Amino acid sequence: MKTKNIFSPLKVREYRSLFSAQIFSDMGNWLDLIALQVIIVYNWNLNETAVAALIIALALPWVIVGPFTSVFVDRWSRKTVMVVCDLSRIVFVIGLIFAPNIYVLLVLVFGKGILGALFDPARQSTIKLTVPEEDLPQAVTLSQLSVNVMKIVGPALGGLCIATLGPRSPFIIEAIGFLISAFILMTLPSLKESNEDTDQSQIRVQKKSFWKEFKEGLSHIRHTTVLKLAISVSSVAFFLIFLYDGLLIYFAKSLGFNETSFGVLISAVGFGSVVGSLSAGQWTNWKKRPLSTMTLMMVIGGMITSIVGLGGMQLISFHDVVWILIAFLIGVLNSFSIIPYGFILQTETPSKLMGRVSSSAQSIQTFAMLLAPALGAILAEWIGVGAVMVLSGIGTLLLGSSVLIYVSRKKITVNKEAQASTSV
Repeated sequence: MKTKNIFSPLKVREYRSLFSAQIFSDMGNWLDLIALQVIIVYNWNLNETAVAALIIALALPWVIVGPFTSVFVDRWSRKTVMVVCDLSRIVFVIGLIFAPNIYVLLVLVFGKGILGALFDPARQSTIKLTVPEEDLPQAVTLSQLSVNVMKIVGPALGGLCIATLGPRSPFIIEAIGFLISAFILMTLPSLKESNEDTDQSQIRVQKKSFWKEFKEGLSHIRHTTVLKLAISVSSVAFFLIFLYDGLLIYFAKSLGFNETSFGVLISAVGFGSVVGSLSAGQWTNWKKRPLSTMTLMMVIGGMITSIVGLGGMQLISFHDVVWILIAFLIGVLNSFSIIPYGFILQTETPSKLMGRVSSSAQSIQTFAMLLAPALGAILAEWIGVGAVMVLSGIGTLLLGSSVLIYVSRKKITVNKEAQASTSV
């Protein structure tokens, strides 16, 4: 049997349009992250608590809205939902350009996040309507790759825009991106399911079955060891990263980086993530032990984060170029953690459960990310930004080391048949 290439779904015009639109939409979800922090720290001179509030406002919609919106989205046209969400987000983005204070900014960020959380389940549902069943695993993997990569590349591109075009330029580019996404989605056919025109009694049955179907995804995670470990480890890792992620701008400021050079620093992370993604695609031996690869990258990343934290504590000092190279290396390591995670998600999940499992996993990870910023801000005021990074680095190092040892001793690996069927 001929193996499927990961890019096979792109041969289908409808999916190609959906994926192209998703790239612009995913980019818009993250492009303004650095710009928002620059406004809060450099323009308004607010403290760590304000940045923590920003991170919470960004993540909260995905926790309280994301897992449940499919109940409502299924009643509407997926195409219409996505187009309306894209066009509505333009309004919120333009509002961010003129936000007069942190309170208005947080409301706009939260509103934009709700629209993003509505867009995502509509996109997930549309995937199944655009590709044949045999292409579904590859289609979901490509879609998830866009989500994960843009979490890294989006802020980096925003940083590059700040460095070259000014601090508010990411908002303008972001609005244009949402507009392009909407226009591409308008080219899609209606993509109605055979049972789309259900009556109200059928809708009531669908509403009742939602909880059962939602629990099936959680049950699959709970009973699949490697998947459960991958999601758990990545969630804790995200928590440790987001302890200091919103504080990086203060770290950079303490080292003498201005708005422009801070943009360059974040751009280095994004460039590293691109290089890492290309390297992971070229060197594929990690597919034999993706969980071990994830945890090994965490061990190395934990050590580097601790070194960066020592710099924030003024215990070590490097030239700005060295800090930028370190940021590049962090981007490479991030990719080598994210891509194996996406591979595990695909190989350990049946196609019929992919949407529910990926949505549940994202909700768990986002919840962990949501808890971290406030704690990070409190710790930063108590012990300083550098010390928070050192603690995070040590925690990541210990987590990665312990899971790596556990996986090696228990010889835990991915499903061999699924791995073979998804090789590229």
